[in-house]
Amino acid sequence: MLVLTLRPCTYGIAVDALGMLSTIATGSAIDVYGPISDNAGGIVEMAGMSHRIRERTDALDAASNTTATIGNGFAMGSVALVSLALLGVFCELCRDFYS
Repeated sequence: MLVLTLRPCTYGIAVDALGMLSTIATGSAIDVYGPISDNAGGIVEMAGMSHRIRERTDALDAASNTTATIGNGFAMGSVALVSLALLGVFCELCRDFYS
């Protein structure tokens, strides 16, 4: 019954962190897209294909870099929320133990 002893704000932070962490599979799939598009650009360049094709792979690589950056920021935000929730639970347990 630990949930009943926590303050509502601590519980809200924990639920928010859980919601952010539940999208980790999507974030991982987005991060995998970057090396694939980068390798496609390298193959186009080594094969001596048209400059137009290289421009398209460069655009895909730029998009994958943007999504990877957004995914990394999202991961850092969820880690901050999880650590805040854990610290809150620890403080609540210490308060209950020493009072």
